Amino acid sequence: MSGTEKTRIKKTPIEDKDVLCEAYDYAKKVSFVRGMRVELDNCVMLFISGTASVNEEGESVHPGDINDQTRRTFNNITGLLNSEGADWHDMVRTTCYLADFRYYDEFNEVRNVFYAEQKLDPLPASTCIEARICRPELLVEIEAIAMIPKDRPQ
Repeated sequence: MSGTEKTRIKKTPIEDKDVLCEAYDYAKKVSFVRGMRVELDNCVMLFISGTASVNEEGESVHPGDINDQTRRTFNNITGLLNSEGADWHDMVRTTCYLADFRYYDEFNEVRNVFYAEQKLDPLPASTCIEARICRPELLVEIEAIAMIPKDRPQ
């Protein structure tokens, strides 16, 4: 290694094209990947980009319906986790963005049902923020961090 080269942590993009197209495949390209797999000594961290109710063609689905958008968002994240051999039991943190906090109770009800179906204990650490989301028809977006053992098969 020459004096100008740096040692880097191994990282690779996360994708599940059966659920979500890549953002750079949109008609109007966006410069990010769906998630990033970062390999450390004995573990892997999965950083899931902000994910919303978007289908495999990059189209928004369930406009105006917070319940269906929230379910689709959780399903999209599930697909990304599964592509790396992970599931919601590996989730350590979520950051949830709502277009309007008046949707919080409905969002939280869907989230609670989803987490109960997954039998999560403990629940992931989480923050919920009111924010403008990238498309006006989208009401919820979630980013997430999960951790898995490095030797777990993908």
